[in-house]
Amino acid sequence: MDLGCRSGIWVYCTRSVAEQNLVVAECDETSSSRVEHGVYLYRYADTVVSGAWPLVELSPAESVASGGTTMAIGILNAPLSEPADTDWIHHWPPEGGGLSLALSSKGEGFVLRFPGLADFAISTDGLQIGAWPAPLTNTETLRHLLLDQVLPRVLAHQGRLVLHAGAVQVGCQAIAFIGDTGRGKSTLTASFHAAGFPLLSDDGLVLTRGDRFTLALPTYPSLRLWPAAIASLYARPPACAPMAHYSAKQRVVMTDVAAAASNPLPLAALYVLASEAKMDGARISLTSLSPREACMAIIRNSFQLDVTDARRAAAMLATASRIAQQLPVFTLTFPRDFARLPDVRDAILKERGQWTISDNDNPVSA
Repeated sequence: MDLGCRSGIWVYCTRSVAEQNLVVAECDETSSSRVEHGVYLYRYADTVVSGAWPLVELSPAESVASGGTTMAIGILNAPLSEPADTDWIHHWPPEGGGLSLALSSKGEGFVLRFPGLADFAISTDGLQIGAWPAPLTNTETLRHLLLDQVLPRVLAHQGRLVLHAGAVQVGCQAIAFIGDTGRGKSTLTASFHAAGFPLLSDDGLVLTRGDRFTLALPTYPSLRLWPAAIASLYARPPACAPMAHYSAKQRVVMTDVAAAASNPLPLAALYVLASEAKMDGARISLTSLSPREACMAIIRNSFQLDVTDARRAAAMLATASRIAQQLPVFTLTFPRDFARLPDVRDAILKERGQWTISDNDNPVSA
C-alpha cells in the first residue's frame, strides 16, 4: 500500500487489499485535532492512528514518531470488489441485537463487512485500513464501527489481548466487567463513573501480563448508554452525542480523554456478569472462578479478526491462561434494577481484600 499527501488531500492506495481502490479525503485545517502532513493523528490504546477524517472521541497524538505502532485509516473512493463465495471464512451472527459481520481473506488482506452499513479493507499486518460506507451511513456510525468494532479486532490480529470490557479506575488500579451483550456492563461501568470513579472504557481493554500484575490499557475512554440509563444514573445529564444512526444509544461526551487514556493501570479484578439464567431475584453475589473458568471467560469475551487462524488462537489462549493464573476473576450476580446499583458497587468494593493489589502496593513496580 502506498501512502502520500498532496496539498491537503490525503491519498491512500489500497492495491494489495482492495485491488486498486484509492482513498481521497479532504483535511479540515480548522480542526483542533493534531494534523501532520494533512493527516489527523490520534492515539488508540498505545497505537498512533493517522486518519483521513476527524475521530473526535480519541485523544490527539503528538506525532507519528511519538512511539508505538502507526495505523493508517482512510476512505475508499470506490466500493470493494465483491469477494467470491469461497473467500468468506467467517460470519458472526447478530446475537443480542448486535451487528452481523463477515470476514473475507484474499490476497494480502481482509474485508470486514457490516451488512448495509460499511465495508472495511484491512491489510494483513493491520496497519492500513480503508472504509467504504453505505449511502445511509453517517459519520457517527462510521466512527462507531471503526473505533468499537474494527480497531479492537485489528489490535487482536496484531497479537494483543483485547477484551469486550467496561473498566473504571479505583485508587491506583483498575477493575473491569465482562459479559454477554445486554448483561449490563456499560450500565454498571457508568454507575461507577457517575459515582466519581474515573472511566477507562466501556468496551475495549488491552490486557498485558506483567511480572506481578496484569496491566490494563483502554483502547479509548468511551461510554455508550441507552437514554433511560443516562436519565437514571446521572444527577446532572452529561453532554451526549448520537452513537449511530441505527441505534437510540447515546455516546457520553468525555472531557478528560487524555488523562484517562494515557497509561496502563494494574488490573485488580475482573468481574463476569452472570447471564439471565443464573440470576437469583434481588440477591447480589460474588463467586470466585477457577483459573480454568476464568481463562474461558476471558477467551469468550475477547475480540478476534480471523477466527480461523490457529496460530493466533493458540497465542490468545496462552496469554489468557497466564493472566487467569494471576488475576482474581469473579462471577457477579445482581438484579437489573437502577436503584440497586449503589448496592452492587458497595458489594464489589467491600471485596477489595481479594483483589490482586492491596492499597499499600506500588503499581509502578508491576
